[in-house]
Amino acid sequence: MGVLVDYFTADSEQTALLSLLRGPGAVDLPYVDCKGWVDGLDALAAELSGRDSSEFGDSEVLADDGESVSVDRAAPETVAALAAVDDARLHEYAEEELLEEFELERLTALRDLAREAVRLKQGMYRWVCV
Repeated sequence: MGVLVDYFTADSEQTALLSLLRGPGAVDLPYVDCKGWVDGLDALAAELSGRDSSEFGDSEVLADDGESVSVDRAAPETVAALAAVDDARLHEYAEEELLEEFELERLTALRDLAREAVRLKQGMYRWVCV
């Protein structure tokens, strides 16, 4: 049994909850598959931005069925910090962490998803399914 983790954007918490059981891909929301790769968006944003994750605020649990599926909303400060990371820093981080090209592509997609959320004034969410 594995754990699926997708980060996605949506225009409201209600839309985010629509994807609770099936995931954001099932309801055509933009998302990045981070299965087995990104555990916490706040830690990643802190590492990339050089800030402390305590500056970002906490994510908010929107739904949790208590068994296998949950959805939480990332703190807006976390999303803004990730969105502000430039390409040079992404490449530098990839070199520091010895990331493969596909991992850099996924990291860039996640940053671009954060940029889209900021641009559209949407929330950025994490869907987890066991």
